[in-house]
Amino acid sequence: MMKTLNHLLIGLVTFSTLHAQDLCPPAYVEAYFYDQKIDLQWSQTSSYGDVLFEECFASCSTAVEQMTVEHDTSLCGECSGGWFRYSDGTAADCGSGMYPCDDGGEDDFSAYAGYSGTDTTTGLYAPVNSRLIGSADLTNYTAAYIEFKEAYNYPADNSANNYLEVSVDGGMSWDSVYVSYPDSIGDYYWFNTVDISEYAGSEIMFAFRYYCTLGYGESWFVDDIKVYGGNAGDGNTCGEFFHWNVYMDGVQIGTADSEEFSVEGLENDVEYCFEITAVYGEGESVPSATVCAAPMGPFQVNPSVFNFGALAAGEYHEQIMNIENFDTTDANFTVSSIELSNIEAAQNLVLSTFEDGTLGDFTNVPDLNEEWTVGDSATHSSTYLPFPSPPDGSQNFALYNDDAAGDDPMNPATPMLVSNPAFSGSAPSFLVFDLYFPNPSGPCEEGAAYADDFKVLVSIDDGETWTLIDSTMETGVWYWASYMYNLEPYVSEVSSFRVGFQYTDCGGEWGYGVAIDRMAIKMGDDFTWLTVSPFSGNVSAFDGYVDSIGVKVGAYGVYDNFSIEDELLVESGDNAISIDIGVGVEVSVDDPDITPLEFALHQNYPNPFNPETNIQFDLAENSHVSLSIYNLVGQRVATLVDKTMEAGVYNVKWRGMNERGFSLPTGMYFYEMKTSKYQSVKKLVLVK
Repeated sequence: MMKTLNHLLIGLVTFSTLHAQDLCPPAYVEAYFYDQKIDLQWSQTSSYGDVLFEECFASCSTAVEQMTVEHDTSLCGECSGGWFRYSDGTAADCGSGMYPCDDGGEDDFSAYAGYSGTDTTTGLYAPVNSRLIGSADLTNYTAAYIEFKEAYNYPADNSANNYLEVSVDGGMSWDSVYVSYPDSIGDYYWFNTVDISEYAGSEIMFAFRYYCTLGYGESWFVDDIKVYGGNAGDGNTCGEFFHWNVYMDGVQIGTADSEEFSVEGLENDVEYCFEITAVYGEGESVPSATVCAAPMGPFQVNPSVFNFGALAAGEYHEQIMNIENFDTTDANFTVSSIELSNIEAAQNLVLSTFEDGTLGDFTNVPDLNEEWTVGDSATHSSTYLPFPSPPDGSQNFALYNDDAAGDDPMNPATPMLVSNPAFSGSAPSFLVFDLYFPNPSGPCEEGAAYADDFKVLVSIDDGETWTLIDSTMETGVWYWASYMYNLEPYVSEVSSFRVGFQYTDCGGEWGYGVAIDRMAIKMGDDFTWLTVSPFSGNVSAFDGYVDSIGVKVGAYGVYDNFSIEDELLVESGDNAISIDIGVGVEVSVDDPDITPLEFALHQNYPNPFNPETNIQFDLAENSHVSLSIYNLVGQRVATLVDKTMEAGVYNVKWRGMNERGFSLPTGMYFYEMKTSKYQSVKKLVLVK
């Protein structure tokens, strides 16, 4: 699955020190678009006097220069920990220290603190006791306030005890003025104002103190820090607040008492623009900056046409179909067609559901310590990943639980489950199975320390050598998916073959495991030409981020001059979208060349990715195309396309490397497409 941020945000409207007539407008206006609906969120502007300290973490350098970090190394041993400096005082890089995240501000950075890894002295997860420190001079003020935003990663699992502290003796001692509770803050940014007027009249140091002992990836994000100095009794000088007014396309459509507003009954694919004002006893503020968004239909599939052209006999091609969910509930989808129905009804050479508690027609490869087993969701869930029940409602399934591998980097878990005996290759054959694999992060050969990889393979020499069919499968965290593969490209010239399923964890470091069920090898006929993987699965609910899954649509040339067309029906609940598809024919479009009707840059798949991702773009006419990758500070790190191209649909792969061929670090990047008539920028995330 991939997540793509789909909301628009507007930065803070600047304001000076406010008097009665200077009425503060709302800030950080965001528009989240759904099916026939737009949700608006914003923050209330405040002014408690003079701004004495301000940090929004616009870049790594400003964060390191503006604030300091202190660690209690007595609790950490040899580990590094906390915030964005290591325990020896050196600055961490942007990828690990300044964590890119959507903070609702003018940038995509925040200060970030998380567990530090394993203590090399004790071998245990290292506790972190680390302060992010700033200072402010309050000697000329009788009142003072600290504002900031905060959020958590994995708040429900967070064991951290985090504090805002103040010191008046140069950091020798600290007073706690605010306690942060992860489960109450959650994973969305929460705005806080803390009254520290008791320290007015002094020079202070203030600190965000992160303390954690669990070490399971939980983390604390802090951003948009301000320290105000003012006069006692003045309070918020923006005015006596009453409510907000909401305007759509220049017309007031309602009022709000809280910092959010929903607009329903809108038309999909139509852009709407909004402004928010604050109403005070003294009058109405100027409008916020304008934010625009267009609702989207609940279920989107692109592209809408596949034409594989003329395929020679035995020639096999794949293209990607992206399914996106803009609804507020999970979408269970199925892909069907006349041809796929024929495959489902085909004769089973083997069908294993594991209900007898054995592997049946499959066996573990000899001489491996790790083995696949048969079990159910109740008794074989791993420490970090519960296995849900499979879609056929059966009790048992084949699984590899990574808990059995341990954490030995010299002995990675590589168990293979192999069909036994070999099957005839005399007729077109298909492999169909249900899969649960929610955390792919491999492969090992890319150097990932925490890889989690699953492969489907085929052998035509009785298991002596294996050919990779696919290693890009994935499912939702709570859902299975159903996959199918045409085996003919691999076995058409042989008399027998075996299929294999292999799990690899690159040494047992934080792998999760995998489960498969209802494995079938089916015998097709001489006219079987189409595959779709997955042909059923789940796309998660839209929560400000669009979840998307890439479906591989494959066509196989069954004989020379073969031509045929079909129609894929993608269904989810009451939503159904038909996709024209054909081999060697013009399929249901006016333009025989399938020229796109408009320019488009699509979201990459997979996202996040490792080791490579696909970027698809559409050209409505012949154009000079520039497609480039940029880092978070706007530096171009890779050029993927820079040439004149004919109208059509294109797919470009990027392996996370810069212009010189070196691997880039984990982090968020941007990819930009430019033509003389079109420009678009999207985000992608590289994870290693």
